[in-house]
Amino acid sequence: MKKFLIFILNLYMAFPLSSCENNAKQENIFPEEDNNNKPETVNDKILIVYFSRTGENYAVGNINVGNTAIMASYIQDYTGGASFEIIPSIPYPDDYDETCKISQQETADNARPAIKNQLKDLEQYSIIFVGCPIWYGAPPMIIRTFYETYQNELANKTIVPFGTHEGSGVNSCTSLAKEYFPNVVLLETFGVRGQDVKTSRKKIENWLHKINIPKSNSNNND
Repeated sequence: MKKFLIFILNLYMAFPLSSCENNAKQENIFPEEDNNNKPETVNDKILIVYFSRTGENYAVGNINVGNTAIMASYIQDYTGGASFEIIPSIPYPDDYDETCKISQQETADNARPAIKNQLKDLEQYSIIFVGCPIWYGAPPMIIRTFYETYQNELANKTIVPFGTHEGSGVNSCTSLAKEYFPNVVLLETFGVRGQDVKTSRKKIENWLHKINIPKSNSNNND
């Protein structure tokens, strides 16, 4: 009888040890998630290209971040896309009136202001936002420089014009894109007044939603 009780006691004590061993094995069945192997999202194919100007601006005074740059940042925050700022080889003056004179002369001369920086690996993107301020009712001539520089690469992309203005609207952004790329998919253009851009984030996000641009995964819980 004593031997039988010892046998039962040993058998009882063996159960929890066996259970812990099984749990240890189960913990190794599923490897840790590898974030590098997650499927690529459409947001990885989005590029926001913009030209913007700091210094003295109409209705807002001297600024360190251009109005269109602010709008571009809202688009980037929403989409998680990459961005590229068009930087002129010869900077425009901080003085507003001087910039206006130069802009008018560039238009009269049908000039193509040089771009200082180069855009690389454009082929990896499928949706290209192109933004700028409106000067005298039209995009600055440097946008023509950009379109002509990358015309072949942009010819098979989806293009989304956008911009800032002070009453003239941004339909000229659409017209310019159509002039260079009559056969591309061109999504609805959107613009806001430069003096209102800092309070326009929600309007910009509503526009992006309307044209079916997906929100970045990192912002889905916002």
